[in-house]
Amino acid sequence: MCGILGIVAQTSANQVLYDGLLVLQHRGQDAAGIATIEGNTFTCTRVMA
Repeated sequence: MCGILGIVAQTSANQVLYDGLLVLQHRGQDAAGIATIEGNTFTCTRVMA
């Protein structure tokens, strides 16, 4: 099973993303990741738990 968290914001969303991934972690997930777009910069990070 997987979970997806999406946020569209005009201000910093890092704390909301962190909290959302923490909740998904407790659903038995074995990996987590964050992908962000700011301006023309796309950043993606994935880690195994």
